[in-house]
Amino acid sequence: MIVQWCCKGIPSISDADVRQILLGGEGLVCSLWHNTPIRSMADALSRLSERHLDSHLHDYDSVGHETAYISLSAGCVERDALLARNVRHAARLTALAFATDWGQVAGWLFTCYVFVGINPAPQIPAVAEELRELNHARPYSPYYREGEVAAKIHVPSRQILSAENWVPVASGFKVNGYVNPTFFDPKPLVNERATL
Repeated sequence: MIVQWCCKGIPSISDADVRQILLGGEGLVCSLWHNTPIRSMADALSRLSERHLDSHLHDYDSVGHETAYISLSAGCVERDALLARNVRHAARLTALAFATDWGQVAGWLFTCYVFVGINPAPQIPAVAEELRELNHARPYSPYYREGEVAAKIHVPSRQILSAENWVPVASGFKVNGYVNPTFFDPKPLVNERATL
């Protein structure tokens, strides 16, 4: 498993909602749980499959209100064979575009980490799906440049480092935010040992 840092952009949510995400313990939840008053883990688990993941990615307008996946951006590199160069698509810029509707509204940018596996495992809730990974042999996606990693059901608040409020102003953006006091660093999980 790999600890993967990601960004999540959310437009037009209140300061109170952001505090609840950071301090309420639950963190970021999937649309299914966000839109359902009585949450069912069994219902959420039944929506974890390759078919549901493909619908989440390619038919979000139809299934977005009931998806058990959470879109995050980890960025990606696109190979331009014609120009013989690689083009980097930054996670923060992608998430910021979604958060602010491409600079039109105020939005929040969350920085978090999730665990991704080496192989696809859409049914296993503990690991996120690295949709940007071309070696997984999933079907072609026109959304590759978003560098998507799909978390499942929720991203706990302890995995969210910070939240930034980006407000468009005449000269660009006004930015302020919070560092999450409940954040837990993933360093103990990294394969590293100090000398004795």
